Amino acid sequence: MTSTDFEPILRIANTGCFGMGITISSSSAEIMADPHRVLDEMRAGNFVKIENLDLAAVRKLTEALGDEDDEDADMASFTKEHTGVDNAVFVSTKGRGHHAPRIKIAIDPPDSFNASSTDVSMAIHDCAVTGRGLTPKLREQAQRFIAHNRDALLDYWEGRTSTPQLMQRLRRPPE
Repeated sequence: MTSTDFEPILRIANTGCFGMGITISSSSAEIMADPHRVLDEMRAGNFVKIENLDLAAVRKLTEALGDEDDEDADMASFTKEHTGVDNAVFVSTKGRGHHAPRIKIAIDPPDSFNASSTDVSMAIHDCAVTGRGLTPKLREQAQRFIAHNRDALLDYWEGRTSTPQLMQRLRRPPE
């Protein structure tokens, strides 16, 4: 889904033209806090009525959609053996991404990534989380992994190292 796919739905929501189905109310503030909630509702076939839609919220939704589009990036998945994180961790280069450097953590299923899986993103620079389902334990593990491997992760993000080089550089943080 691209931001262009999203525009007609926003227009429908803003004009109050609702058909059959569930209508979910949201606001720009809610979108700023959790843009994936709105996208999840839309994917479920629900109408989303957005009160006070502003440009910042549209940008946040566009960014969230862009977060999901890493098809031009190199990617690597790692298990607890390499990361110290109970769930699988996905690392990518920036490719054509319009988001800050980040890792993804598999939520459901916890051991792999695919088009239908649920995951959360954690920014490398400040460990901010996008998405839902990250337990406090997983958050702490992922923060330790990032802190212990920040330089290697950023070099991979920028395309300065290859996937085999990243694999050699990653270190599991001490427990």
